[in-house]
This record gives sequence, C-alpha cells and structure tokens, in this order.
Amino acid sequence: MRDNDSLPPAMANQFSRDSKISEAQTIRLAYAFCAGLPVSAAAGLAGVSAKSARVHYLAFRKRIAMRAFNRWHGNASMLVSHDIEITEVLLRPAFFDLLAECHDNAKCAQNYRLGYRKVRECRSCPLIGKFSDLALVGDVYTLIDAVHGFYRRIGIKSEADRDPVSLFRERLAHTVAIAAAARHSRKQASGLPDPLDKDYLSVGTLLDKLLENLAGDPL
Repeated sequence: MRDNDSLPPAMANQFSRDSKISEAQTIRLAYAFCAGLPVSAAAGLAGVSAKSARVHYLAFRKRIAMRAFNRWHGNASMLVSHDIEITEVLLRPAFFDLLAECHDNAKCAQNYRLGYRKVRECRSCPLIGKFSDLALVGDVYTLIDAVHGFYRRIGIKSEADRDPVSLFRERLAHTVAIAAAARHSRKQASGLPDPLDKDYLSVGTLLDKLLENLAGDPL
C-alpha cells in the first residue's frame, strides 16, 4: 500500500499536494485571500500557522495575476481618477519599470505617510519629470501608495528576494483584484463578503475561479 492510500479520506485535497493542509482549510484560506483579510485572520479562520497562511497567500497571488483573472485586475482605474491615462501608463513598459522602482522605495512612502516629509515626491524619485500632467503624477503616487497600504493591512512585508518589477506587477494585480471584488460583493451581517454572491466580479466568483484554477493545477 502506498503512503497516500493510508491517509484518512478527510485529508484528500484536490487543491493542494500538501498532505498537512486539508481541502476545507485550503478553501478557507482562499476565501480569506479573496476577501482581503489579513494573513493573521486567515490563519485563525483556517486553523493553520501564520507562516502557512502567508505561503498560501503568495501562491494564490501568483495565480490571480494570470490572464484568466483579467476581469478583476485588468484596469487600475478604480484606484485613481485619470483612468484612461493610468491605463496607458501601465501598458508602457518603460513607465511601468519606473513605477516599480518608486514602489520599491517603501521607506520614502512610509516617511511621507508618517509626516516626516511634507511632499510625497522625494529628490531621487524616478518619476520626476516623466509626466507633463501634475494631476496624473498624483494619481500615480495614489496607485503606488494603495499597493503599499493594502499590503500593510494584510500583513505582508517586504519581499527582498523578488525582482522589483515582477513583484510590483503581482502586488498591483493583487491589490486591484481584491478591491474590485470587494466593491462588487454583497456583505454578510458580519461585514465579510458573502461567498454565495455570484456577481460577475464578486468575491464569491473570484473564489470559485481561484478554486477552479487550483483544482486544475494543485499547489
């Protein structure tokens, strides 16, 4: 008999090859991720360690950055006001690299948020002089700071081992996708998104799509 055959049926998990995580736990972690809950809350909800919850969040993030999830993260305009111009900026690799470089300088954004600096733009900012529309520059900072704010709220800190550009792409897609899902979801009495709400962009639909992806290619 193979080792896997000796496992109790409750341990069977179509979404993960990790025998230590049950299917129910994976579903709870996926729901917490789609609902934008902090990693610590996800750990408590699923009954796993914070480290395990964080690992799953990063794995889920990589999945929803895929093209199959474009309906949720294909446009960052919900975070800013100049939606057309922002979309054009994000489609231009040269500008996107500059946004990633600015995002990577988290200390600059933190000092401004804490009131240690009077203006958001620092002297070494890579965005200086790159935009003729000053209002658009403000929206670019809003976009970058929204990503920082979201990651601060869910409790995932720096990922120093990652390439800044690919990291920013994933973090931006993650931030926008969760914002879109939250905006289009019915809330339960607890204030959490209703997983049974199947609106086109809802948390429930995002959860179903993520679980479908995991079932086809388990973690």
